[in-house]
Amino acid sequence: MAEKRIVSLNLGSQHVAGGVFSKVAGGGLRMDRYERIDFVGDPADEAGQIAQARMGMKELVGKLKLKGVRTTYVLSSHPVLMKFASIPPLDGEQVDQIVEFEAQQQVPYPINEVAWGFQLVEKPDDVEVDVILAAVKADELDEIDELVTGAGIKSEGAEVSPVALYNALRFNYADVEEPLLLIDIGARTTDLIFMEGQKMFIRTIKIGGSDITKALAKEFGTNYGEADQRKVADGFVALGGPYADHEDPAIAAMSKVIRNSLTRLHSEVMRTTNFYRSQQGGSAPGMALLGGATAGLPFIREFFAEKLNIPIDYFDALRNVTVGGKLDETLASSNAHNLGDLVGGALSQAGPVPVRIDLIPESVQKERALDNRKPALILAVLAVAALLGAMGFFFNRGAKMANDEISNIRGRANTLKKIDREISDLTAEIADIDKTKSPYVEAILHRVYWVQVFNYLGNKMQNDLMFLTVLEPLSGGVPVINDVNDGVTSTVVGNAEKTIDAFSIEGLWRVNDVGGSSVVYNYFKELKKDDTDETAVAFFDLKDVDISDVAEVDSGTAGTNYAYPWKMVLPLPVANQVKFAN
Repeated sequence: MAEKRIVSLNLGSQHVAGGVFSKVAGGGLRMDRYERIDFVGDPADEAGQIAQARMGMKELVGKLKLKGVRTTYVLSSHPVLMKFASIPPLDGEQVDQIVEFEAQQQVPYPINEVAWGFQLVEKPDDVEVDVILAAVKADELDEIDELVTGAGIKSEGAEVSPVALYNALRFNYADVEEPLLLIDIGARTTDLIFMEGQKMFIRTIKIGGSDITKALAKEFGTNYGEADQRKVADGFVALGGPYADHEDPAIAAMSKVIRNSLTRLHSEVMRTTNFYRSQQGGSAPGMALLGGATAGLPFIREFFAEKLNIPIDYFDALRNVTVGGKLDETLASSNAHNLGDLVGGALSQAGPVPVRIDLIPESVQKERALDNRKPALILAVLAVAALLGAMGFFFNRGAKMANDEISNIRGRANTLKKIDREISDLTAEIADIDKTKSPYVEAILHRVYWVQVFNYLGNKMQNDLMFLTVLEPLSGGVPVINDVNDGVTSTVVGNAEKTIDAFSIEGLWRVNDVGGSSVVYNYFKELKKDDTDETAVAFFDLKDVDISDVAEVDSGTAGTNYAYPWKMVLPLPVANQVKFAN
């Protein structure tokens, strides 16, 4: 029997690639064929990129003879939002409900306008469970899916590039005991994948090879295409320090621009590593691997070895993959650092993988729903045909047989009515159960919410020159809780609910020699920074808010006190507003 082909496709921002794989004995994988088609021009030119992707997919399908093949494809991380969250260990519908709530909080679009998926990852020695969320705007996914189906592929939906890279990393480097960091530098994004035993963490940075090209185009006053050609032909990373510059001044200047761009990327790598260690309980990586097309720049390995001060190597996605068929082994090995997405996509189709998150476009959802209904539809057609045949057979036997059949149908109708009533009763019972369950779910969510408020405000303080004394929730500018006669009373009457839409915080700033009351203004800037940073998650809605609109700060000009008061009113975005009941 001929071996079944495993087809893996990768749709990047600046290329499309495909590979044909086969299973081998012992759960291994063999790569038989590989093709890659690169795009030209600025990836920000959406119209041009779509046209090139459409032609590239058709060319790829033709070269690999994939027309009519049914498969998934790996989607670039650029349009995908990935988030990590933690939830209590629940079961069944409770998990789905909590995860959907987390998705609504984390995804900056209405949940009905995105295609999203998740996977639970249990953390050793921890009562909570990690959730990996991935989401993409539904209309963007539909456009990408049309490119695939338009080339003759029968789509099964999309996988997410960072997840495919993680699966390929674990498959090839499971024997490495020290913590690993994979830095996969794509055209528009860089994916950072941490692997430490069974622990994992993923973050996507909006910096890639196209940013280097744009910096070169700006530096030399040329267009994107010419800058990209110069980068590919003569570009390398300046070594800096005691190393002499290139004898050609233009090439030397280009190498320094490339180094400056990579320095920004290095800063994000260090920031993410610190976050992974402090917030995820991870360890510093003992080794880093470089992947993606930009990893092919000369001296980039030496650059990261100098900056990270750990061993650096190129990611070998074929480390545990056999190369066979008509595939040139030298070509495959020279591109091994680019093949992580394809290998990860093939692994997910060959069998179980550590992490799998599928993003399903609307067309695939409809097709699957139709496939699920096909057996029932076939049975219904057969039943109707049998009924018509029976009616035709008995028609000639007279009205008596027809009346008997009518009586039989009426009896079945009465039975169905009884079943319908039972279904209605069960539906009402389910609604009662959901109503009973709701307060418990709300309690869990509120517990997490207040911890987030205190942690967020505390983490933004950079020193001990100021501190909080009052944290007061507001609804429409009015406190929901008042102090009366040294006690606490609620402003909410009866069982009415109010929405907490802002927090009033008060505190003191201590007299100091580093700026006086400016420590308060610096604190506000730290709170506001997350609203302008695309990679951060802001808790308060401060993007268009000036500190003079929301803060009162005693400047301390009298100079007679040890500390002086300040106060701020911080509005909440709709996503972070909660209900308060007496």
